[in-house]
Amino acid sequence: MHKSQLIRLTFAGLLLSVLIAAVSGIFMILEGALITLLWTTIPAKLPFDWPYYLLLCGLGGWLLTRLNRRWGPLPATAHQAMTEPRQTQTVQYRNTFKNLVVALVILAGGAGVGPEAALLGAVVSLSVWEMDRLRYFYFNHDTLQAVPVYRRLWWLVAPTGHLQRYRSTHSIPAEQLGMKKKLNGLFIANGLVAFFLLMRAIGHPSFITKMGASHWTWSQLWVMIPILLLSVPLSGLYHWGSHQLHTLLQRIPHQFPRPFLGAAVIFLFAVLGPRLLFSGQTFMALIPQVNHHQTAAVILTAAVLKLIFLQLCLKTGWIGGDIFPIAFAAILLGFGIAQLLPGLDALFIVAVVATSLATSLLGNVWVAGIFIALFFPLNLLPVIALVVVLRWGGQRGWRKWRQRTAS
Repeated sequence: MHKSQLIRLTFAGLLLSVLIAAVSGIFMILEGALITLLWTTIPAKLPFDWPYYLLLCGLGGWLLTRLNRRWGPLPATAHQAMTEPRQTQTVQYRNTFKNLVVALVILAGGAGVGPEAALLGAVVSLSVWEMDRLRYFYFNHDTLQAVPVYRRLWWLVAPTGHLQRYRSTHSIPAEQLGMKKKLNGLFIANGLVAFFLLMRAIGHPSFITKMGASHWTWSQLWVMIPILLLSVPLSGLYHWGSHQLHTLLQRIPHQFPRPFLGAAVIFLFAVLGPRLLFSGQTFMALIPQVNHHQTAAVILTAAVLKLIFLQLCLKTGWIGGDIFPIAFAAILLGFGIAQLLPGLDALFIVAVVATSLATSLLGNVWVAGIFIALFFPLNLLPVIALVVVLRWGGQRGWRKWRQRTAS
């Protein structure tokens, strides 16, 4: 690869990664603006809000049904977004913005799911699109030199055309794979920086809120064992309930659109428990304050209801991410349990409970542990890391034991 070609590809990749960050940022801006308008600004001007919520949820169910009938069962889940490129080495780019549109309807409609699934799907799809675009520019470098600069720029950012999908028979030489990995790392870092700078520039609320300060001591570590043991049946109960709910909904005739059932659930929560709407991200900062004014029974009930609400949304077609809702419920549950153990450091209990439960419910121990750690002070990181390691070791031991018994 010539130096001039490397410079052009680097510039193209940096520009495209900023473009992907801009799409992600615009999605988050629209989500926040729509939620504020539909669920705060308009209801504040009405003498009675429940008829408005009924209309809003009904409209959301109708719109989601129409979009699903026209485009298919969208948006894609995070698992689907990660699996498709591994299996096919590419993705369907045209579904990217359809996914984002449907996700906006779901998130602005009050569903108790997070935006991370839609964002992950968009970033994965657009990243594959970026690689196909750069692959075209790499293999057609000499031809492109005869094209005016303004036209090359348009070809670079145009949604369609001038793409070259991956083929094993037409790939980058092995000696250049190291440079390719370095460039991909640079583009990812550039996109992340651009996204966070955009969020800060527009004053978008931070995704992460610290839960307070902790003054835990090593003598309190004994409580980790019973909490870890308790999280196992709680996780089993959650997954069992999810399966039972799926079985129950299978009995509903296919002619009845499930999104309307989900809309009815959202309406009930909007009237009876509005703070449990959405992913929980906007209410996360208020959890420590609520903990001082509510009993343990109320907080524990809210955590359970949040998990039920999440599953009802997912099973009725209001698809979205589960990381934020589960983290919200796990932290809420931690504060409730901390009230039942007044002799121990409260935030220490919250961190142990939240990490134990989140790693059990989300499946991916390391992702869940890192995400939960973002909400707690630095002096609790060793505790969270220890819980993650114990959970990981327990899962490996359980899998090995089942393999032995199966053989």
